[in-house]
Amino acid sequence: MCGINGFNFSDRHQAEIMNKAIKHRGPDDEGVFTDPSVTLGHVRLAIIDLSKAGKQPMAYEQNGKSATIVFNGEIYNFEDIRKELEGKGYLFNSKTDTEVILASYLEWGFNCLDHFNGMWAFVIFDRSKMILFCSRDRLGIKPFHYFLDKDKFVFSSELKGILTHEDLSLNRKENINIEALNLYFSLGFIPAPYTIYNKVFKLEARQNLVFDLKNKKNKKWYYYRIPKYEPEHNSQKLIEEGRKLLKDAVRLRMIADVPIGAFLSGGIDSTTIVGVMSEFTDVRNLHTFSIGFEGKNDETPFINIAKDYFHSKHHHSYFVQDDFEKLIDTYAYIFDEPLSDTAGFPTLTLSKMAREHVTVALSGDGGDEIFGGYGTYIFGYRIQMIRRIPRVLRVLLSKIPANENLNGTTYLQMLKEAFQVSLGDPTFFLANTLETDIFTPKIYKEWTKEKLKLCIDSGTSNFADVLRLYDLLFNTVPDNYLQKVDKASMANALEVRSPFLDYRFVEFSQKIPTGQKVDLFKSKKLMKELTKGIIPDEIRHRSKMPFSPPLHDWIIDEKYAAFLKQMADRLNDLDPKLSSFFNEKVLTNKNKFHPLYRIRLFLFGVWFEKWINKQHLETV
Repeated sequence: MCGINGFNFSDRHQAEIMNKAIKHRGPDDEGVFTDPSVTLGHVRLAIIDLSKAGKQPMAYEQNGKSATIVFNGEIYNFEDIRKELEGKGYLFNSKTDTEVILASYLEWGFNCLDHFNGMWAFVIFDRSKMILFCSRDRLGIKPFHYFLDKDKFVFSSELKGILTHEDLSLNRKENINIEALNLYFSLGFIPAPYTIYNKVFKLEARQNLVFDLKNKKNKKWYYYRIPKYEPEHNSQKLIEEGRKLLKDAVRLRMIADVPIGAFLSGGIDSTTIVGVMSEFTDVRNLHTFSIGFEGKNDETPFINIAKDYFHSKHHHSYFVQDDFEKLIDTYAYIFDEPLSDTAGFPTLTLSKMAREHVTVALSGDGGDEIFGGYGTYIFGYRIQMIRRIPRVLRVLLSKIPANENLNGTTYLQMLKEAFQVSLGDPTFFLANTLETDIFTPKIYKEWTKEKLKLCIDSGTSNFADVLRLYDLLFNTVPDNYLQKVDKASMANALEVRSPFLDYRFVEFSQKIPTGQKVDLFKSKKLMKELTKGIIPDEIRHRSKMPFSPPLHDWIIDEKYAAFLKQMADRLNDLDPKLSSFFNEKVLTNKNKFHPLYRIRLFLFGVWFEKWINKQHLETV
């Protein structure tokens, strides 16, 4: 795991500055490669082959062909690929997956990606073709940011690397991308290809970019598409296949030359990962890590069940309001564009705790999106059932009198909403639902409609699976939860690996019948069967709980009131509609959705103060 930087001109000093900006990602080593037409920079966190042979930028030559790479990530099946390439006459000077990527590129060209099982963001300089070949992994686990304008191309693992180019003058209020800003306040994050700045982009998950160094043109394309929905209705066959895949995905992610541990939240996903890890190591020597919260979201009782069941070397800490306040300035620096996932704060603490004992930690990320773990999927399943009712009856039922109360939505109101949704175009579901209560600018409506259509085209007819794919491919995973985990962990030089995000699990999920994921009342049905005997029954059958501190309770404190009002007013210079939404609704009403928007405003504000006003945030 590492950090990468570079650009399409020669300037060693600038590359060294960029390396310094993201040194936290790779404290073990750094390097710079220069050529008249390109500069590549790299900071290294040594995981595989800790020797100098793993140093990057790395060059490789075979049969008169050569290439140079900077690479962030892991190719888990690199040993099998290396054996195949050795059979073709390729020679290797290291035991790294980096060298295997280079040899694979020389052998198979752009199609080398079809051979990789892993997470990656890399750039290969091919001097013979005079191109930069850039790629991001299938699910977007590793980030890739780039600036592109006229003849200049600059890339980095993090925005802060690109921001070191002072001549670009990026982090100014005038350069904030208003569409990206609207997407942030609608979604809570900024999806690829957008970033918070004009002319700076994210490479999308499963996407390649080739920059031609001669004509300064670029080409992008998707190299991977998930298979169509083709359900396997033999449950026992699915369970056997799922267990075999789970075991292999964990095994591959335990390959490392450094200590490995695991995050253990007490939920079904992370507990399952630890349970499978116990097949490959003495779990009594396995370090596991968890965070508890004060209040309703505290999973400590379930964490205790799990750690006592496995007898791991467990480390637990509570995250309280004082911890949050001490991390505000750090959070604003590490998350260098607005991100409202409140779990970012405790994930920083969790990663710091883990790094004191291990260099790699396995996590349960992706389990909900693969097996159907969110309540929205149950809602989608209910919508699908309601659509079977004759339309004329649904029209009548959509008009039943029902009012929401101040504390939330009544069951009758939810039923009315469901009937209303069932009457519309499913691609407009997210754009039109609760439109009077939430912020739904034009870009949000266009984005959600486009993404839902892509999910519907995947072949499933059930709306529950459509919403699951929407999360997996666009909403919760690539640029939201994974960005949080990447930045929080790499800020502490910790590599996080997620077995459920093995691309084979994505393909496996397309075999699971929708009814084996969710029904009218239950979620993760197949997974609960699959994990029998692997984890405690108390955890297999527990209800889902968010990994989230009571951030809203902390920021409604009177001491933050002036800051929130100031930020709402400041939005007027960027987008008057946004400012009005906050001043006229969010900061004055008690709508059940508005606490979410107050959090988004607060975290936008700390980002703005840090990166636009360039303030040190001892307090806001």
